[in-house]
Amino acid sequence: MKNYVKPVVLLNEEISEGVYAASGEACYAVSAYIHQRPETGRGDYRLQVNGSHAAGDGHHSGEQILVLTFNQPVEYSGSNGEFAGYSDGNNTISIVYNYHNNGNDNVGLGDVIVVSDEGLGEPSATLYCNYDCGQHTPGM
Repeated sequence: MKNYVKPVVLLNEEISEGVYAASGEACYAVSAYIHQRPETGRGDYRLQVNGSHAAGDGHHSGEQILVLTFNQPVEYSGSNGEFAGYSDGNNTISIVYNYHNNGNDNVGLGDVIVVSDEGLGEPSATLYCNYDCGQHTPGM
């Protein structure tokens, strides 16, 4: 059996964006579904995104990163968060939110708006937590 080696995270804001290492426990359940497809006069897709924070250790969260992965390239158009970038040939987008979540809390992230060709499918969604709201002692 290998010994556990604690990962080291280095911050260099000039060349990278913030990344939260995944812990052994997923504290967010997230759903994302397309509720409006392109129609005459509107050429975008609108997705409803909701998250449920269920922290087994009771930690709070002050920043979240939503990662949506689609079946084809998309162009980000808008959301209630701050666009953080593309990956995977523009099939994946990342959005940063700044909601305070208690240990057990629900957050409606609202609409995410993207533009894409016909045939866009439901995305897979992951919501990452920063494990600290900046107001309370972690785990309280």
